[in-house]
Amino acid sequence: MNEALVEWTLLREQTYLNKCLGLGVKKKIFQQYSTEYGRIDFAHELSDGRIAITELETVIDNQSKLAYCQYQCLEYAHIQFGTKDKPLIVILIANETPDKYKKQLIHFSKENNFEFKTYSLETVNDYYKKLIEEAVKNSGVPLVKPVANNFTHLACLNRFILPFFDLEKDMLKRNDFIEYFDLREDRADSHFKVHQQMAAYFELIHAVSKGNKRSEIQLTEYGKRFRDNINCEFAVYQNYSKAELKKISLSVEQKRILLESLMNGNIGELKGKANLLYFLRFVHLTEGVWIPRGRKMDKQKRDFANSFLGTDYTEITLCNWLNFICTHAEELELIERIRTSSEYDRATLTSLGSRVLGFIEMDLHLKRERTQIPLQL
Repeated sequence: MNEALVEWTLLREQTYLNKCLGLGVKKKIFQQYSTEYGRIDFAHELSDGRIAITELETVIDNQSKLAYCQYQCLEYAHIQFGTKDKPLIVILIANETPDKYKKQLIHFSKENNFEFKTYSLETVNDYYKKLIEEAVKNSGVPLVKPVANNFTHLACLNRFILPFFDLEKDMLKRNDFIEYFDLREDRADSHFKVHQQMAAYFELIHAVSKGNKRSEIQLTEYGKRFRDNINCEFAVYQNYSKAELKKISLSVEQKRILLESLMNGNIGELKGKANLLYFLRFVHLTEGVWIPRGRKMDKQKRDFANSFLGTDYTEITLCNWLNFICTHAEELELIERIRTSSEYDRATLTSLGSRVLGFIEMDLHLKRERTQIPLQL
């Protein structure tokens, strides 16, 4: 777990935090509060009236982390809150920290009259999982689990919609897609099916019978609007073979249609939309710091992500899922992906993304209440 998640969990599990600190915590007064001496992780008023500033760390396992922790605590010691007593500085680290660094911090704390405390990273992780389970359970109607597929960009929906645009029809048969997906009897049509599935997830088409190659595929009202707003700049696409048109970028109106579909209250069983909701929740809770740049993800982050998503994905599958759904969210301008030179990029919710997440969560909550309130009788 990263420090942000540990902080989030500890501040929601006050009983456990109080047990770890052993100082008689009365109430929280600050969290992530900027001062001229650094940003305070959190501070509490104690039952005796004093103020305790906590420098929270996870596992300190190298000299650099140790030096940073010591420096920050010495800086905090200069802070005054308008009371006659100086604030109490508390160093709170994971008990999994090697003894070598624990001993140095204990000696450092005694020298400077600081408090040295520990917590169990394993216990915090267990609390975190319970909090997430409760959040998911209480947030609304049941949701399907996220699903991994090879749909890299939502713009690929245009490849599936293109035949409707070309033929100027609302309903097509599978044979109408042959030259667009290079469908042949001797070749699997899984790529076509993935596109068809994603169009169904966003309610652009009516559900069709699986495995029935003669069944018709019909556009919904969303689908008709999506087709009619395809990017005009690709009107000259005829210069290319249709199968080579891997992606036509989404127009602004197409993005709006997908957002309408995402927010229309019909999300529970539609995995493409559920993926976006889970990803927005993931970014919100983790501050988006775990978007792998490639197909590598360390075990701790992988275990956490699988726990959060309720999945058991392999490293490559999980990395692909995070990258693909991050791209989907980026295409709809729900997140901004910040490229880094490290192994992980960072994603932050845009103002639009925050509003969309809040709206969907509120809608799910209302659905739950509509079902559960009558049961109070």
